[in-house]
Amino acid sequence: MKFFCPICNENAKRIFISKHKKSIYECKNKNCGHFFTPPHKENQGIVPRFENIETLSDKSLSEFGERNERLLNLFTNKLDKKDYPINFLDYGAGVAHVSRTFKQVLGAKANIYCLEANPACLNLYEKYGLTQILTLNELNKKIDFVFMIEVIEHIEDPIVAMRQIIPYLNTNGLLFLSTPMGSRIENKTNAYDTPSHLHFFSKKSLNLMLKKSGFSEISYKYYPEMYPISPSKYIKLKITVKKLISKLLFNSKNSITHLVGFTKYENKFDKKPN
Repeated sequence: MKFFCPICNENAKRIFISKHKKSIYECKNKNCGHFFTPPHKENQGIVPRFENIETLSDKSLSEFGERNERLLNLFTNKLDKKDYPINFLDYGAGVAHVSRTFKQVLGAKANIYCLEANPACLNLYEKYGLTQILTLNELNKKIDFVFMIEVIEHIEDPIVAMRQIIPYLNTNGLLFLSTPMGSRIENKTNAYDTPSHLHFFSKKSLNLMLKKSGFSEISYKYYPEMYPISPSKYIKLKITVKKLISKLLFNSKNSITHLVGFTKYENKFDKKPN
């Protein structure tokens, strides 16, 4: 049975069976090089939640709260909009520890919409001043900033999903995206560790997906704001030294595990592949 790349529609070949018994395919197009596993059941991209969802949210907030505050500073510094409130869309909010942090810091200065398909999260968000939506049609404000943190790899058709965001973006609205990078070798990345991942992007395939969706390509770089700071490891290092070390590590071919960056709508897109 033939499989075709969901990003460029070129032929793909199976390269290995993952630890979760999923067939991993690689696009043969050198200008794409996308990795993916064909979904074999409905809602395969939804992450199962077996723990108490509120306890899990609290645990994640405790672990990532400081990191999330640095992310918020990064995001607000990128925005052209300087007046309040800022309208955020947490696309694929999950346990919403990022949005909870943003709301704690900004309060009434932010309207935060949490888009989440997982029914386990249905009663979580409103407790923290967040607005849950099940579809984009429920948005009643134009969005200034969308963040999709470790989400795009779960979406069956990422091109369609990205195009659907466009009508809801404010003028000069921004989107921040992060995703684990695919590889021909399973243990070179953590992309294959999660059974609900459907896509394992290469640098080229992620930008090709964005271009076909109508968004600008990402200029990949290291963002220290994505990672928690471990005081025991870094307390004696100056911040400039930390950044230098991190950038050197990120530029190593063997150490890049995530694709991260900002994009925006460019008012054009390629025709969707047949």
